[in-house]
Amino acid sequence: MVILLVAITFAIVVTIDAVLERRRRQVLAHEGEALHTRLREAEPNFVAGYDMPPDLHYHKGHMWVHWVAPDQAFVGLDDFARRLVGHPDKIAVPHAGSWTDQGEAAVEVVRKGQHTRLQAPISGEVIARNPALSGDPDTVHRDNYGRGWLYKIRSHRLAEQLNGLLDGSLADRWMEDTRDRFHHQLVMASGSVIQDGGTTVEDLAEQLEPEALAALIDEFLSPNTHSTGA
Repeated sequence: MVILLVAITFAIVVTIDAVLERRRRQVLAHEGEALHTRLREAEPNFVAGYDMPPDLHYHKGHMWVHWVAPDQAFVGLDDFARRLVGHPDKIAVPHAGSWTDQGEAAVEVVRKGQHTRLQAPISGEVIARNPALSGDPDTVHRDNYGRGWLYKIRSHRLAEQLNGLLDGSLADRWMEDTRDRFHHQLVMASGSVIQDGGTTVEDLAEQLEPEALAALIDEFLSPNTHSTGA
């Protein structure tokens, strides 16, 4: 009888956990959809050929932060990083409850055996990660400013940290400078992987040799945190 009661209790707990997890995923999917709608309803803002929604704050490691509550924000990668890493085979995102430090490696993108580590744009506790990425990591490439968000973070110093990131005209000038430096390095590495008008191709990772790609990633996305693995 006792064994039966234990088994029933365990089954109930498992069922409740499954229901709560399904509900949590639905809420996160809804938040991602709302983020996509909010950013895409705004007037397009292309700077130096790259999409840069004006409502975001940008980190120099080419990650964005979108403030959604006094102490909470979404984190993702910008258009420059999206093109450079290309179509990912896998994305490793910090677990909920873990801590990220600004400027330290937080996200790992795997593509054809190459591992690219991306920097955390702000410090704080990860409170959710995008559940869609485990089944469809290419969501990041297709919709990096919406459904392809990476994780959600909580920081009691969020406003202070956002003041240290780039937005508005400062972000625009930074991207223009990045474009100029990047195209110089790109021509040296490949001869030319640039479309008409000077815009980088959609999937640069497909066009470059692994060594040249790794060098560009090291310089522009994740200095001293790039590795290559099987």
